[in-house]
Amino acid sequence: MIFYLLYYGVQSFKFEQKDFDELLEQARERNERLDITGKLVYCEGTFIQVLEGDEQNVKDVYNSIEADRRLIATRIVTIGRVEQRYFSGWRMDFDKVSLDSINELENCTHPNVTDYISNAPAIKLLKLLIKQ
Repeated sequence: MIFYLLYYGVQSFKFEQKDFDELLEQARERNERLDITGKLVYCEGTFIQVLEGDEQNVKDVYNSIEADRRLIATRIVTIGRVEQRYFSGWRMDFDKVSLDSINELENCTHPNVTDYISNAPAIKLLKLLIKQ
């Protein structure tokens, strides 16, 4: 069984392309070493991420994310186990998505990302990650 953790976090400053590049390089290097796969989605200042792998490694990575000064807040949405990885080919897949895209996917209107994330069940967030 593969352990997974889904969380969201809010950026502490406005990310530029170089910030995304640095973040992804660090994540991919660490995830390769720890055999962690996953996906990171960025939407208007908020990151939504799923990490999958060995339970202790995933929890250690999440603890380092919580301490990362690039984020001002994080919150675990759900944790669990699955038979196989969803992102087996990705040490860290990444997409930027707009709130308009989320509203189009869901066929409704969310006023902001925080409202969407705080009211979305974990399965909706997982589906968002998989669709992107």
